[in-house]
Amino acid sequence: MAALSGRQRPNSRAAMRECFDAGVARVEIDVHSLDGPDYIVSHERRLEREMSGSGSIGAATPHTVRALRFLDDADDRPMLLSEVVEMARGCASEVQLDLKDWRPLSESRVRALIDTIEPIAERVIVSSMQDWNLRLLRRADPTLAVGFDPGHYLDYAVEEGPVFLPRTMGAYGYRDDHPMAVGRTEPAAGYLRERMEMLVLQSPGACELFLSFRLFLQMLGDGFNAAAWLHERGIDVTAWTPDYRGPDSLRPIERLIDAGVARITTNTAPAWVEAFAGTGTTKSTKGREG
Repeated sequence: MAALSGRQRPNSRAAMRECFDAGVARVEIDVHSLDGPDYIVSHERRLEREMSGSGSIGAATPHTVRALRFLDDADDRPMLLSEVVEMARGCASEVQLDLKDWRPLSESRVRALIDTIEPIAERVIVSSMQDWNLRLLRRADPTLAVGFDPGHYLDYAVEEGPVFLPRTMGAYGYRDDHPMAVGRTEPAAGYLRERMEMLVLQSPGACELFLSFRLFLQMLGDGFNAAAWLHERGIDVTAWTPDYRGPDSLRPIERLIDAGVARITTNTAPAWVEAFAGTGTTKSTKGREG
């Protein structure tokens, strides 16, 4: 949500400006389609949760968004994606658009996204848990960079909040509704290889997989290095979202980097930089993200 220093509202104009001014390698923001030729920058799916107005965000128009105000700040409003693109023209940062639409995108909404990002398309990647929308986007523009988060199909075993999908705790210790998870028939590493093969096939053309860092570490503990397996197939791995909580946070991050994770999305990038500097060691990935 473009969090860098933590002093700015997530997904806000000020947060994005801070990231772009700092020259972050990649900034991740949340977007949702509108009833019109633009997208809104928001993690929510309903207006009343943090904005003036009410109803589904997908039913709002770009004109509606311009008239909205945040409930806790009458001087500010959510951004339109077109405004982000204009802001990003003057920098080199990559922009990750985490697509929040659940329902299949209509042809007009697909076209709105592709047309809006056109000025910076070479620096944009669209990520989503909804593989059906990634396929629709790639069908419309085979050059568009997309990344799949398979969290609706395979997830970490320990619950930290309400569980949507997957609903079933599988036999291998993962949340997985697939028939392969009904009973143990092979070592966990073999099961994970087969599941990863299926997940990659669900999003043809994806150049990255976005994996929960806890899921990645659990797979690593079960003898399956998802990063190495995916790299053999030309696919990068981004791990999300470990935040710095103190010195004990360092070892998990070191394991992610040593295993070959390409990028790590975090809300506390400056704290990580300071923490690693304090150890006297240098850890690097392909980029730091806000």
